[in-house]
Amino acid sequence: MTARRFVLTTTTFALMTTAVPAAQPDPYLDVIRNLRHPNPETRLEALAQLNRAAYADAAEAVAPLVTDPDDRVQAAAIDAELSFFLIDRVSGGKSRAQNAFNAGPLLRGSAAAPPLLVDRLTAAMRDDNARIAFDAVHALGFLAERPLAPTQIAALVGELDHYDPIMRAATARVLARLHAPEAADKLVQGTVDSNAVVQRFAVESLGWIGEPRAIPQLRQLAAQAKPPLRAGAYLALARLASAEDVVQFRQLVSDRDPSLRRAGVEGIGRAGDRESIEVVRRLMTADRSPEVRLASAFALHKLGETQSHVIASRLGVRAEAIQAQEYLFELGREAVPGVAATLEVTINPPHRAALVQTIGYLGDGPDEVFVEPALKDADQRVVRAATHAVTRLRRR
Repeated sequence: MTARRFVLTTTTFALMTTAVPAAQPDPYLDVIRNLRHPNPETRLEALAQLNRAAYADAAEAVAPLVTDPDDRVQAAAIDAELSFFLIDRVSGGKSRAQNAFNAGPLLRGSAAAPPLLVDRLTAAMRDDNARIAFDAVHALGFLAERPLAPTQIAALVGELDHYDPIMRAATARVLARLHAPEAADKLVQGTVDSNAVVQRFAVESLGWIGEPRAIPQLRQLAAQAKPPLRAGAYLALARLASAEDVVQFRQLVSDRDPSLRRAGVEGIGRAGDRESIEVVRRLMTADRSPEVRLASAFALHKLGETQSHVIASRLGVRAEAIQAQEYLFELGREAVPGVAATLEVTINPPHRAALVQTIGYLGDGPDEVFVEPALKDADQRVVRAATHAVTRLRRR
């Protein structure tokens, strides 16, 4: 009996060892361990290896180094985190973090940023090193996605009182991207900031967060401010689209300044002013300014004439891509059919990648059918975009 037990045990062991493959060790486990090494040079080398590999699984492990005592390590950690979440290359320039933020969400991967990373970037915004603080706030604007925790939003809003106007301006831009209504009161104060750049971005942010309490202040700025801030105030009012401003929007479409014409047609569209539809149609075909023609397509869509395919076509034009992206994100899922129709005909790989990512952000599960063919695209940028888009759609 004892011998038989031994045979059964041995057989079971043999079956277990042949049926279950041996677990593969994480090839970067030792590299990740070195992130905690007391020697900053070793931490830097570990970060460099993870950055080169764009090893996204290390995002949480790298997060503590965003507030490392060594400035070089901090900078390298922020740069590595950007690499983990970018789906395409972004040049360094003066600030790779700022360039990633400027490029917008269509270059962001589908993984959620670990809460620890958001917390550490928020802390790094207050760093004594101005470059670290600047990169941290822009990295936060690129990586973080709504909703943020109340403490995280509160920390961001607090930076609107930063002693450095560059940081106040950057924070206003990030709050606009996050559509954070909690910042409304501070942003209203920012419209009379001592620095013109801060004023500009505070005004812009008030439009994006949709705070109606800001309308009186924006109207005052639109009436009294100098041209750059005046145009920004009207664009913010156009985003808020109060019915009381429709008469003003109608007047703006004849202004010599294309930024003001754009504000006028956007306001007409969002306010649902169908009496002005013929004027908007004319501007869409005949205005000299591309930004006004694109704004007119958006306005016509808001007024009931489908133009999402026209807007989506402009994602492939560098000078108009951000404006088109903003309109499509505002339209939401109703824009998906137009985006998908454009995807079927465009031959430009970066344009296809942007369209696929847009569907990922705006669509729902059934819209995966529009993205699936891109998983077999000949261009790897498009394949990466499709992979992340499918992840987002399935998550919903």
